[in-house]
Amino acid sequence: MITERSQSIPGMWPYIMSMAKQNGLNTVQTYVFWNIHEQKRDTYDFSGRANLSQFLQDAANAGLFVNLRIGPYVCAEWDYG
Repeated sequence: MITERSQSIPGMWPYIMSMAKQNGLNTVQTYVFWNIHEQKRDTYDFSGRANLSQFLQDAANAGLFVNLRIGPYVCAEWDYG
């Protein structure tokens, strides 16, 4: 299951994770779009939808593994991948 943190609300992550687990999944996958975390050079943001550590903790709390798709290129659907 691919969960795009940038397109979901952090408050929904525990529910999404629990539904994944209840439906028999053991792993979720998410992209790490660096241009969300560093929108301005040398200024980093890991809050809200960019809160990677919270996403990982929510997955761990649900008993799920996480496959991080880290860059520099993560997918063709996102500008500059």
